[in-house]
Amino acid sequence: MNIRFQPRRHVIDLLFTLALFCVFAASALLVVLIGADVYESSARGMDRNFDLQTSLHYVAAKVRQCDAAGAVRAGELGGAPALIIEQEFGGEVYRTYLYAWEGSLCELFTGMDDPSPVDGTPITKVPAFEVEQVNPRLLRVSCPDADGRDAQLYLSLRSGKEGSA
Repeated sequence: MNIRFQPRRHVIDLLFTLALFCVFAASALLVVLIGADVYESSARGMDRNFDLQTSLHYVAAKVRQCDAAGAVRAGELGGAPALIIEQEFGGEVYRTYLYAWEGSLCELFTGMDDPSPVDGTPITKVPAFEVEQVNPRLLRVSCPDADGRDAQLYLSLRSGKEGSA
């Protein structure tokens, strides 16, 4: 007599295996969804930070590049606060204006006495831009980000006397 042992198959074994697989699949899906949300929020934050930091570094580089006695001052262009940099080329005075216009930091290089802010070239996105002459040798540049947090940059004018505010 040859009797083989045949294990009995129960429905509960199949249901347990299926339930365990479903829990594993749901957990994996949940981890992927959470990871995608974290990635999206950090990418969004990095973009906002990039725009803000790029604008401040751009302004700092412009001031350092053109820092001469009386060449850099705070002022206005079309009612908007602006950083004004004056340079002389071929006996004529030219001005570079850095200002916020329609949600962008703009730059306008012109020899005109009464320029329009519409003519500037957008550089980066910024909701606002402020320039303040803190003292004769110190400028404060301020830009808020999309969340309303204010980032400030203090620039020391190193080339002697500067223009008035």
